[in-house]
Amino acid sequence: MQTPMRAPAELKLDAFVRQYRSMAPLRLGLPLMLSVMVATVTPLPFAAGFGLLHMALYLVFFWAVEVAARGRGGAPRALRRLTVRTGLITFMITLHACWMALAVRDMSTEAYIRTEAALVVIGVLMFTGTQTHMSRIGYLAGIAPALVSLMWISVGRTNQTPNLHLMAVVGLFLVSVIAVTWRQQETSLALRITRLELEDKNTALTDMVTRAEAAQATAEAANRAKSDFLAMTSHEIRTPLNAVLGLAEALNRSRLSAGQKDMARGVVDAGALLKRLLDAMLDIGRIEAGKMTLSAGPFDLRRAAETVVRIWTPRAEEQGVTLALDLSGVPAGCGLIADGGKVEQVLINLISNALKFSPRGGVVTVRVAARPETGGAGLTVRAEVLDQGPGVTPADRARIFSVFEQTAEGRRRGGAGLGLAICAGNLALMDGTIEVGEAPGGGAAFRIAFTAPACRLTETAPLDIEAGGLDEANPLRVLAAEDNAGNRHVLEALLGPLPVTLTLVENGALAVEAMAAGGFDMVLMDANMPVMDGLTALRRIREMDARTPVWMLTANVFDEDVARYIAAGADGVVRKPIALDELFSALAEAAERARPDLEDAVAA
Repeated sequence: MQTPMRAPAELKLDAFVRQYRSMAPLRLGLPLMLSVMVATVTPLPFAAGFGLLHMALYLVFFWAVEVAARGRGGAPRALRRLTVRTGLITFMITLHACWMALAVRDMSTEAYIRTEAALVVIGVLMFTGTQTHMSRIGYLAGIAPALVSLMWISVGRTNQTPNLHLMAVVGLFLVSVIAVTWRQQETSLALRITRLELEDKNTALTDMVTRAEAAQATAEAANRAKSDFLAMTSHEIRTPLNAVLGLAEALNRSRLSAGQKDMARGVVDAGALLKRLLDAMLDIGRIEAGKMTLSAGPFDLRRAAETVVRIWTPRAEEQGVTLALDLSGVPAGCGLIADGGKVEQVLINLISNALKFSPRGGVVTVRVAARPETGGAGLTVRAEVLDQGPGVTPADRARIFSVFEQTAEGRRRGGAGLGLAICAGNLALMDGTIEVGEAPGGGAAFRIAFTAPACRLTETAPLDIEAGGLDEANPLRVLAAEDNAGNRHVLEALLGPLPVTLTLVENGALAVEAMAAGGFDMVLMDANMPVMDGLTALRRIREMDARTPVWMLTANVFDEDVARYIAAGADGVVRKPIALDELFSALAEAAERARPDLEDAVAA
């Protein structure tokens, strides 16, 4: 709960109570000093009586202060009571001190006593005038006895001729004291109240900081819980999804009728869609946690756009939508140093959205252009995806790039509200922009722009498993540790048609035993297994074999997980659900590394 600011009456009351409490030692010591002084020129009983009465008046004064500090009846009422009481008691204290000075003067015929009495009254005047008073009336009541007493002393005794020069000097002195202390009262009060206001604001600010820190700690804990939940969900979903996609892919590559191939392809497409949704959730988690990073490398902008459109063209045809690509603004061989995966992901999400909202018979246009950066060596890439759907209202255009935010039409069509947020996050990492407007003729126009260094592209040969040395005569010996029976079946289905000798074990401990016996060219290691997990097994294998490539085959695909595997000695990671290009690339690399052993064996 936020600390409330105090009302002016509360501040003023607190200011005076604090001030009076701070003055207590000096005020209680003054009666003692005056009593000692009086005792040197008057009888002891008179001095003692004066001291006791003066001390009693001060005690009553501070009793009134402490009663007011309790604030019974509310601050305004307590403030009024304290104002009246302190003014009256101050008047009595000053009157008593001045009476004592005049009485001492009258008790002695010595000339110096008159001077001492005047000095005592001057001291009382200065002490009272410069102390805190709660009102102008209280101030005047406090100094009035001293003013009258000092003027009376300056007149002299009744049998003496008045000293007009002395009276004029005393009058000028009194006017000066009043002028100075009157202004000092106003300034002191303002400073005290201002200081208390600052203290209140500082207390409120400190309270706000404390609550903000607590809220931040709560948010961080919730974010960690969310990350843990995403990691667990990712692993639990990817494991069965790996079996669905892997077996469907193996089935699709077998001899099937046209109808059966369509059904197998449908399973693969649906599984791939589910995988993209899962990846989107993980990407959102990384973006919100500030852990999303760029992986820049040579990137062929033209080829990437062509590939994405080619992949989505069959889906567009199924929906009766024409998917058109305009690359007239992209020069041939347009190479960039950029995170190609994120650029492709942005294009995929925008095209997917455009197809979702475009009516049958409509056209979705993808237009990409790249121009040299003004005054720089890079290229400025601009792309737009135009559809003929209902469009995006101006009120929705800002919020749809936030997580789980979408238009009413998008919610009706089953959107998750993640795709555009991922696009915005990716482009923010690339210092790019994304916006939405109205397409010519109606519909939505999503436009992106970013700048990246240009580079020269080199041709890469397509992946060929047999080029890595795999053949029927010398099959690649692969040890795979996988506790899930469905995933073991996937590996058998995917690797069965290849020249690979596959050995399957169910946990890390059995994998370590098999490696100790030797005879393997490559290891595929799951991460989460009973008896011994994959990371521990990896470390044990590296203690006895530093050369055989070990690839983690896991559903734990967070960047920190991958970094932990590589640090422990893994050669790479094949993510579940298994992407054939990743798996085949790992096999080809292992075959290339195993070739010297085969050549040595033949030579021997």
